[in-house]
Amino acid sequence: MIKEILFNQKPDILLEKMLDKAAMHQRVIASNVANISTPGYQRLGVSFDEELIRAVKASNKLRVTNENHIPTPDWHNKLEPKVVKIENGYWNGINNVSIDEEMVELGKNQLDFTIAARIMNLRVTQLRTAIRGRR
Repeated sequence: MIKEILFNQKPDILLEKMLDKAAMHQRVIASNVANISTPGYQRLGVSFDEELIRAVKASNKLRVTNENHIPTPDWHNKLEPKVVKIENGYWNGINNVSIDEEMVELGKNQLDFTIAARIMNLRVTQLRTAIRGRR
């Protein structure tokens, strides 16, 4: 029960999903780079950021003004990163994978992961401080 109270809050769930997305994106980038010379290979990507933005905007429109109202849906639990095929119009003569684009995506993904991990670390530090007290 304590675990649910401490860790089943929206920021923690969203941070966990952001870390999951970064790990999945890392695997997808590795797959794209590994298949750069595979004829007909279709470049893959991860769809998550757009869904997150849409869900946050939609949830901000829903406000509960009375405790007897219907509760807002658990949109944050339904968000999951998905692997998608990317049609980017690029063609290297073999497939649509560009090593330059993959390296840019790798850098962006590293930043996303680092930010989410640091925020999660701050949350855990705050919990630790609340439990132990400041010394």
